[in-house]
Amino acid sequence: MEAINGVTFEDWGAACGNIAQGMDVEEVCKVLGIELPVWQKTNEEWGGKLGDLMANDMSAATTYSGFFTNPKVGKFANVASDVPSIEDLLVKVPDFDVYQKIINHQTIASEHGMDAVAIIEQYDLNLQHWGQLNMHYSNYSREYLNTEHPEYEQRFREVSAIMKKWEDHWTEHYKNDAVDLGGDIDF
Repeated sequence: MEAINGVTFEDWGAACGNIAQGMDVEEVCKVLGIELPVWQKTNEEWGGKLGDLMANDMSAATTYSGFFTNPKVGKFANVASDVPSIEDLLVKVPDFDVYQKIINHQTIASEHGMDAVAIIEQYDLNLQHWGQLNMHYSNYSREYLNTEHPEYEQRFREVSAIMKKWEDHWTEHYKNDAVDLGGDIDF
């Protein structure tokens, strides 16, 4: 695949992933060896090109989304930064069960008036980390629950049981914390 202003698709995607996870744009430019105006033009052109790539092959979207899960590829592979790799985050959330524990905790707590961000912070995660993990487990679910797989029904039951387990757990945990957000409003 060609490069735009010397920036390959992989390096552009990794740059976008690193920016989304908090890397400063000036640092991205330094890694890519370009000036900010060149980055801005390159980013705009690759953004337009991505639509064309996806029109021809939807796997381009999967590849691009993967850069947000693991932006430490290409020129960014060995760049030291505060942006954790997916491997680092999987130490905290090592499997689908733990992921469902957190996502259901966040969902049920939010329904009871609690801050969703504060919930993920209880697990030593921030929004960028959570976004990386969501992308990882979304890809995992799509692959694991492939309807063409001979064990699809068993896998579907397994995943559904995990989700229900944590939904029931957090619903029970918060059952006495009901919030009436409109109780003091007169119509």
